[in-house]
Amino acid sequence: MRVKLTKIGNSWGVRLPKNVIKECEFQKELNLNVEQKRVVLSAIHQERAGWREKIAEAQLSLTAYDGEWQW
Repeated sequence: MRVKLTKIGNSWGVRLPKNVIKECEFQKELNLNVEQKRVVLSAIHQERAGWREKIAEAQLSLTAYDGEWQW
């Protein structure tokens, strides 16, 4: 895909298409690295992202169990 550099103040920027942002799971901050004269952008994944929801789901599944527990 070919894109153009855009002047932003004293810097330059590249506009990323919405489908690229969605596919790469980009949020408001990204990791940017330069490797062998190439710019590499990668998503920042928070290690504990989604834990609250998973714990809530697990608690619901435990309370929904009517059978007898075997230890």
